[in-house]
Amino acid sequence: MVGLGLISAAHGHGYELEKDLVEVVAVCDSADEMAAARAKVIGCKGYTDYDELLGDHEIDAVDLMVPHHLHFPMAKAALEAGKHVIVEKPLANSSVEAEQLVALAKAKGLVISVAENTRFVAAYLALQKVLEDGRLGEIRLIRTFIAGSEVVRLSDPTLWKGSRIGSGGGTIMDAGAHSFYLLYWLFGEIKKVRAVQYKMVPESEVEDHAIVSGTLDGGAIFSTEFTFTAEIPWTERLEVYGSTGSVIIDQLADPPAVWYRDEWDAKGTPLEGVGSDVFGWKLHSIADGVRDFARAVVEHRAPQVDPELGIRALRVIERAYESVARDSKELEV
Repeated sequence: MVGLGLISAAHGHGYELEKDLVEVVAVCDSADEMAAARAKVIGCKGYTDYDELLGDHEIDAVDLMVPHHLHFPMAKAALEAGKHVIVEKPLANSSVEAEQLVALAKAKGLVISVAENTRFVAAYLALQKVLEDGRLGEIRLIRTFIAGSEVVRLSDPTLWKGSRIGSGGGTIMDAGAHSFYLLYWLFGEIKKVRAVQYKMVPESEVEDHAIVSGTLDGGAIFSTEFTFTAEIPWTERLEVYGSTGSVIIDQLADPPAVWYRDEWDAKGTPLEGVGSDVFGWKLHSIADGVRDFARAVVEHRAPQVDPELGIRALRVIERAYESVARDSKELEV
């Protein structure tokens, strides 16, 4: 486990749930005290030198939870060292870099995946079944909203979060990776995008609010919105409107996922297997993602998160930033 920030607890939980298949044999962080403390808790080796870690023949795979600008060079080094790799989203800071990583993993016969928890959120898995059953008919409109607060980290110039070099971008890069992956996974190809962005935190170099809209190949309209200035438990909302029904997913609601049959269905029907868990839904989906990666390595199979969709999401991110730079011009993806 490389990079022992806040997200590493969820990753560690996932590996603990698969302890019959995987063992965390080492942790690595540039902060000596953090690496030593975590190594002591887990009962494993502690590294502060990443190159030294890659030389450890006991290590089969690395889990990279580092600032965005380090994803590509550290993943590339791990693959070249013969290690399987899972990288926190985004896979890299550009689609070209991401393509290089996937090609390198394929050439070496190694597993590469993105820690994209969207693929394991219970509400989205339940929606997938609804879509497969055809209960919503022709999809007309899709809306997503990701909200939470990064104001403290964005305000600190010593941290990578608000740095353009360290993060590669703000909400479009960070939160957009989730929504664009979701659109590709459940609804198909993204055809056109148009974006606007805003910045409320003056110390930050990157946007903290953005809206990206467009169309899918099938004709549906989508609108995605992201904010890092909402003082609220981290949440996601997804609205899907079809010709024969709609589904509303809101992680702050109880029930969080409801299917509406038509304009007269005022109460709707909760989707099966989706309970309210305001603070747990994200933790569990992240843990399930790393569990799947571990199983993929052991079972010599592809992970459920297709890195190709991660690459496509990055292409949309790049076009969205280009749209912003061109006065919110609608662009082909």
